[in-house]
Amino acid sequence: MVYSTLRSRLCSVVILIFILLCFTALPVSAAQVYWADWINGTVGNNGSVSGVINLPGKTLSLRYTGQSYFITTSGGTNYWNPSTPYVSAMVGNPPPASDIIAISDTSMRTLTFSEPVQNLFLAFVSLNGNGYKFNHDFEIVSTGRGYWGDGTVVREDLGGNLYELRATSNEPHGVIRFKDPVSSLSWTCNVNENWHGFTVGTYNVPEPGSCVVLGGGLMSLLGYALRRKRS
Repeated sequence: MVYSTLRSRLCSVVILIFILLCFTALPVSAAQVYWADWINGTVGNNGSVSGVINLPGKTLSLRYTGQSYFITTSGGTNYWNPSTPYVSAMVGNPPPASDIIAISDTSMRTLTFSEPVQNLFLAFVSLNGNGYKFNHDFEIVSTGRGYWGDGTVVREDLGGNLYELRATSNEPHGVIRFKDPVSSLSWTCNVNENWHGFTVGTYNVPEPGSCVVLGGGLMSLLGYALRRKRS
């Protein structure tokens, strides 16, 4: 009886520690997103743009293939200004001023990454009466008044592994987050439009000892304790 009580208390202690660690690991403000640094590329119907995401202690490479109207890799107009549509409880900083890929037709386009990216964010500019159909599910993180105006968007599950981000009014600007790790992302646009643009980013890779890492170990311990309790 005493041994059973101790096992029960152990389960409670493990759960409490896990919760405390997760809450203490939460940032007091929105986390920094490391946005893509687009380096070079070609425009046109068969464009290709290479870039990197510079994380602390690690660099991810990425490549965009598909139609592009123009690309900006340094200098030029800051279409991410104002920052309002791109900053939220999940995203602490807007994309950098110089980097954007502009697109204008409905053809298929693809982003590929050197390794799967968890918490992939896509920021978009001026989705005027248009929409994107992605092959990965996502959530809408934020929208607001951007460089070209304001507007609203919705997410729709189209079935067949297609998920649509669709403008429902005016000139939406904002950010979406893909729900699962992404190694390759493809999408089409609903209509030809001259033009709308995007870039992508992600959080830093979780450090050893973070809630994500410790949580796995604690949940394993909890599972062991529960199995012992049932036996």
